[in-house]
Amino acid sequence: MILPKFDYKKAEDIAAAIALYERSKGRACYLAGGTDLIPLLKLRLSEPSAMIDLKGIPQLKTISRKGNSLVIGPNVTLFELKNHETVKDYFPALYESLDATSCETLQMRGTIGGNILQNTRCLLYNKSLDWRTARGFCYKMGGETCNVVPNAAACFSNYCSDNALSLLSLSASVKLAGPEGERKIKLEKLFSKDGRNPFTLKPGEILTEFHIPFKRSTGAYEKLRVRNAIDYPLLGVAVSMIGGKGKVCVGGIGPAPLVYDLKDLSGAGLKEVAQQARQEARPVSNTTLSAGYRKKMVNVLTQRAIKRALKEGK
Repeated sequence: MILPKFDYKKAEDIAAAIALYERSKGRACYLAGGTDLIPLLKLRLSEPSAMIDLKGIPQLKTISRKGNSLVIGPNVTLFELKNHETVKDYFPALYESLDATSCETLQMRGTIGGNILQNTRCLLYNKSLDWRTARGFCYKMGGETCNVVPNAAACFSNYCSDNALSLLSLSASVKLAGPEGERKIKLEKLFSKDGRNPFTLKPGEILTEFHIPFKRSTGAYEKLRVRNAIDYPLLGVAVSMIGGKGKVCVGGIGPAPLVYDLKDLSGAGLKEVAQQARQEARPVSNTTLSAGYRKKMVNVLTQRAIKRALKEGK
């Protein structure tokens, strides 16, 4: 498919990027790796008047140790991050989620910031404009109801980042910069839980840093998909353990990840968390696998990931 027309702008630093956004009167979008955005443009699911390229900003490409945190720039590619020694040694859940993301060719292009800020997906949304027009616009497109759940005035599209789950399990936070200045929030505060607009970003804000507490962890990431490469997660589960406590994060089954604390590491306590995640999961029939199967697999993959994080399985 052919891209729509837009003005291309390249920013030299964060301040210049924000200034370009303000001059666009809110009709511009930011470009990093483009592996999520470019297909949306081709499908006319995003039609900005201007594209502001962030790839030339050195500050967004670094990985460094600052105090008690590992600080990661959002333009670091998934491949670079996966092969960073600290990630391998300290954050196994993050390493496994990076390795499970698409294929190495796209990992070399896609960025960690773009992976976290990808739009939600749905089998009846990610289609061409002609298909959507013939089918009728859904709630996420500005229609009156969901095309998957009849008469529902809500969006059930799925947030399908592999790496957000592992970062959430590691208690990561993010730093943002925009026209109103800078702010730092916990990563879970980035999600609005609204499939139409899944993030709490303010207009013109740029994700500038990820901060992960620099503590050695054990962990695991489990992913349900049809093919072993390329596919988005139809269900993902990340688990990280630090000092006898941990977090379980479940995603790919709704507009935002589900996060659970692991405080009781007894067999009964672990099963209770897995069962709670299964009960609270609300998948609908908007992927290539049935909602019922995906719901059952929440329990299976959660227990599997926990056992691996506890080194009870391979």
